Amino acid sequence: MQDGKFELTRGSHSVGECNFHLVFTIAYRRKAFKSQRVLESTREYICRKADEMQISIAAMEFGPDHVHLFTTKCSEYSVKTLGHDLKGYTSKMMREHRYPWIRAWLWGKKFWTRGFFYRSVGSVTAEAVKFYINNAQKKHWTYTD
Repeated sequence: MQDGKFELTRGSHSVGECNFHLVFTIAYRRKAFKSQRVLESTREYICRKADEMQISIAAMEFGPDHVHLFTTKCSEYSVKTLGHDLKGYTSKMMREHRYPWIRAWLWGKKFWTRGFFYRSVGSVTAEAVKFYINNAQKKHWTYTD
């Protein structure tokens, strides 16, 4: 949002917006994001892949065993592709580069659960994200490391 106006994505034959709320869950609901190192590495890899895909992450919030993403500017991707690519890349990078950190949190080498939650959302404003995070995603955990 810029100067009270929503930014629309312009394509060669279209104008609009495409925003999603995605939730990815750690395999077996293990509480891996209680570790600040695991959380920060996961955040870094999600952001790196989003940049590569040329989508925006309007907000990212972690629970002990899951992450909420508010994505914008993702009209080039189906929700299935969006989830698959973000989860696949982060899982691969975490296993290749951070496995000693995550080994204790996981059973086997699986990082994410197979599926994910998604919801298409309207214009994602800073106020809407702040409201959601403060009211729906309560801080009910503490970090350990």
